[in-house]
Amino acid sequence: MHCAVELKEAGIHLRKCNNTNVMGYKSRVLSLPTISIGHDGTAKIFLNMMAFERLHSDARSEATDYMIFMDNIVNSESDVALLRSKGIIKNLLSSDKEAAQLFNNLSRGAVLNPYSRLHEIRRKVNAHCGRPWNRCWAIFRYTYMRNPWVFISLMAAAILLIATLLQTIYSVMGFYKP
Repeated sequence: MHCAVELKEAGIHLRKCNNTNVMGYKSRVLSLPTISIGHDGTAKIFLNMMAFERLHSDARSEATDYMIFMDNIVNSESDVALLRSKGIIKNLLSSDKEAAQLFNNLSRGAVLNPYSRLHEIRRKVNAHCGRPWNRCWAIFRYTYMRNPWVFISLMAAAILLIATLLQTIYSVMGFYKP
């Protein structure tokens, strides 16, 4: 799966879940619950939850699946910074790099349950990112529609280009057909 920065570049908006919504993906919006990383013991808590799910066969593997999903989304400190700006990660560690290392080390050797709901979310997100048109459209929106003056100058340049092309066509037609 693509990291958070690549998801943003592909046009997927990251949003934190409120109390009424559950984690999911719908119409280019990936909703994730808030996770707090407060101290060095956070990794131990997550590892204990994952071990509990592994040892008890009647327990579902939601914590393990979530940690694998977050490991897929977080690759570097820029991903953590993006998720922190969206309110998805509350990082109280000394740096974003430590938080990225925490997620990358947690799910080492773990496998996402193929019957998990997160597996379906990951499939939908990858399908969206796999289409080149979505990425091009997102880059266009981010580059040219962020500022109204940039958009106005783009439209003026397009109009001038079309007018120049029409002028060239009419002058060539007048040369061959007097």
